[in-house]
Amino acid sequence: MNGEQGSKPIDNNARWKGEVFTPLVSTLIAEIVQLGGEADLARTFAQFRKEFEPALQQLRDRLMATAMDRGLEP
Repeated sequence: MNGEQGSKPIDNNARWKGEVFTPLVSTLIAEIVQLGGEADLARTFAQFRKEFEPALQQLRDRLMATAMDRGLEP
């Protein structure tokens, strides 16, 4: 699936013109790619992911705990 539409968020914006983020972020990604900054963009996104994924996991875990306290079955 690598290199196909939907396989990577950055590719969705840069190659397939799909909007994964906000319109402004999509525009910035396209401009960075046009300026030849794909490697820098990939490094920036990798750093973002390292910080963002744990935050999303914590949010999901907190919401799951609240839902289970209210009777949600796993």
